[in-house]
Amino acid sequence: MVIRKVCCRPGCDDLAVEGGAHCPMHEERRKEKLAERRAKAKLGEAAQTGIQLYATPAWKAGRRVFLTRNPLCVDCGELGLVVAATEVDHIEPHRGDRDLFFDRTNWQPLCKPCHSRKTARECPSSKFLEPKAA
Repeated sequence: MVIRKVCCRPGCDDLAVEGGAHCPMHEERRKEKLAERRAKAKLGEAAQTGIQLYATPAWKAGRRVFLTRNPLCVDCGELGLVVAATEVDHIEPHRGDRDLFFDRTNWQPLCKPCHSRKTARECPSSKFLEPKAA
């Protein structure tokens, strides 16, 4: 038996979708807002340049070689865990800068969860940013 919860939106008493936090109406609105945010983020010049850079054969080959030579996630390794790296992270975000993008001293191997966590912290629109000191 699945326990269903009430929608988390203030004032809404409808049941949330199974496994979710919102009722069907608010879940649809949440997905629409998310899609709008993602589409808007892809419109910037740096984002467009980044999309083009990630599609280059040089990046695809470099990434493959880098992960072959550096197969473990460095963040997990600092915690004493042995986890396969699946993504190449730019330590300093390249923001479309071609030289920084291909600078291998700016690369580190990360697993998907570690890379997602790091990217969320770097994203200016992220809800998960640490509060700025006043």
